[in-house]
Amino acid sequence: MTTDLRPLVDVIVPAYNAAGFLRPALDSALAQQEVPLRVIVIDDGSTDDTAAIARSYGPPVVVVSRPNKGVSGARNSGIATSTAPYLALLDADDIWRPGKLGRQVALLEAHPEAGLVFTDMTLFSGDFHVEEDGYLLATPEYAGLERSPVGNQAHLLPEALAQAVMRFNFISPSSVILRREAIAGAGGFDEAFRVCEDIECWMRVLRAWRAISIEECLVLSRVWSGNISKSAEEMIRGRLQIGEKAFSHPELYPPGAVAYFTAERPVSLQRLGRVALEQNDARTARRHLVASFRQRPRVSSGLLLASTFVGPRARETLLHLKRAVGLRLPPRVD
Repeated sequence: MTTDLRPLVDVIVPAYNAAGFLRPALDSALAQQEVPLRVIVIDDGSTDDTAAIARSYGPPVVVVSRPNKGVSGARNSGIATSTAPYLALLDADDIWRPGKLGRQVALLEAHPEAGLVFTDMTLFSGDFHVEEDGYLLATPEYAGLERSPVGNQAHLLPEALAQAVMRFNFISPSSVILRREAIAGAGGFDEAFRVCEDIECWMRVLRAWRAISIEECLVLSRVWSGNISKSAEEMIRGRLQIGEKAFSHPELYPPGAVAYFTAERPVSLQRLGRVALEQNDARTARRHLVASFRQRPRVSSGLLLASTFVGPRARETLLHLKRAVGLRLPPRVD
């Protein structure tokens, strides 16, 4: 529902060269009939028709064009432009199911302790071919939480949610609606992060606020080459970057963050070493694996490190030995 009155929800849509997918996203936002809303599209330096498509919708949609600085900066621009008490995030290639915002707003108004509400989602590709229909209950970090039902498939989550998200991020930005004071109090998205920006933000928000989940797929998330281009190496480095920030500013994060990322660091370095080996870059792999082994000696790291000094055939023999003795690679964070 759009209105000339002050919107109750501002929908923030970061968009970079999104002309091929933007219309379904905007249509799904404008179809949310239960609450007065405004859509703010942040054209993040697009070189295609993204801005023109957004402007074609007229007054229901506000378009802010800026040089490309990444999704964190785009979301922060949307937050700065917004005036509504609730802020909903929608990626330009995702789609909302009808009724999503109305249910989320009702939960925020009924539970003042909650700073955000998120939902489950369906992953699809191509012409709406379902790749995965829901993932929350299949995610151990989420399923293991003590969840308090609050009706209509919604659950108030414990403070332990922050530690669960720290280990594995199951909160998709397109599923989230936030109180303005929650995201403002957390300082918005950190623009130094090009990946893992969402989990880093959620951790700061959840330090001060509870959250509610809706265990229903109210978001359709498109799987395509443009949104799976974040390589394994980039994601690992993003986790290391969160750890560095947690070490420097532990007060920003939930209890246990420093200890967890300290334990995760040698695991991440080992993973980087494995990625480098897969790229046949033995020198880079050796550097990462030496650092990992020094921080926490493991047999698996030692075998990988030894494999950097031999040829591909001998390397495969060492990895076969690892599998034969049942070593996990990469290891878990204990």
